[in-house]
Amino acid sequence: MITQSSNLNIRKGPGTDQPIVGKAAHDEIITLVNRSNDLWWLVRTKDGEEGYCYAQYLEAQA
Repeated sequence: MITQSSNLNIRKGPGTDQPIVGKAAHDEIITLVNRSNDLWWLVRTKDGEEGYCYAQYLEAQA
């Protein structure tokens, strides 16, 4: 997966009410761990940070 927005927030849980545990830079390649639901996906950054981000801001890498 690749991030479409700059400084994508990675959260502890699926929702904007969850605390931010990390950020992914624009065009950073991150690993999709689980599609929790249609809106929030569990991802892992290249640094090993794991958390949820809004699926709308992710795109499959070509």
